[in-house]
Amino acid sequence: MNVIRDSMEEIRASKELKRNTMEYLRNQQRYYRARMVRRYVLAAACICLLLLGGGYTLYARPVSYISIDVNPSIELGINCFGRVVEADAYNRDGNVILMQVPLKNVPYLKAISRLLGDESYSGYLTEDSRVFITVISERWETILEEIRADELAGRYGAQTYTSDLTCREEAHQYRMSFGKYRACLELSKYDESVTVEECHGMSMSEIEDRIETCKGHGNGSRGEGGHRRRNRGRGCQNDGSYEDYEDYGNDEYDEYDEYYDGEGHEGHHRHGNSP
Repeated sequence: MNVIRDSMEEIRASKELKRNTMEYLRNQQRYYRARMVRRYVLAAACICLLLLGGGYTLYARPVSYISIDVNPSIELGINCFGRVVEADAYNRDGNVILMQVPLKNVPYLKAISRLLGDESYSGYLTEDSRVFITVISERWETILEEIRADELAGRYGAQTYTSDLTCREEAHQYRMSFGKYRACLELSKYDESVTVEECHGMSMSEIEDRIETCKGHGNGSRGEGGHRRRNRGRGCQNDGSYEDYEDYGNDEYDEYDEYYDGEGHEGHHRHGNSP
């Protein structure tokens, strides 16, 4: 600016022309500076949007799932930060609970404790009821260890299991939580007459009692005709492992079947050679 001012001194012009020229130059400099600032601000805003958008996607995506079943069946989706980002009910009782107990955006252990400690949920926790907690996660060992150490889970004698995403997908085809579906599959190992529809109407305690009754009668995994029952898919074990059930038996027995009745109703398992 000093060079410009000095050069202007040598120009024979009116003071008003000099003043107007200097003001124009100043305005041009301010304009270009403001333009550069806007460019930087716009670039920074774009970067922030990309970071925030990617961060939100990362936060909102579940990487683990926890099914909590008594009679209410509730599934929680857990993100990589250990917080609940999804909470879904798979029966009427579960829907009632979720309307009263907020579970999203809190650590999963706090969500489980909040659920078990809520007054509306405690009505289902009678002496005869049992709490079943099933986990799908790459870090299932850590999650199960933390759940087993939880005070309320221990107070109610929560039984813990693991499952996998295939089991979850199959369960949702029947509009059932994967925790309850796992129990239904276990029961079907001992009682081939059981259907998914029947399990829908049973509490977890009733399913477990029926499993124990079948075990006590020594039914094992054989059908009435003495053939080892066919079963498709993977059974979910409570030690975190999975057992593949192969096809055995006489060809009289149809393969384990899953279907819908064509009217939008939930399907059921069918075994044996019945039509």
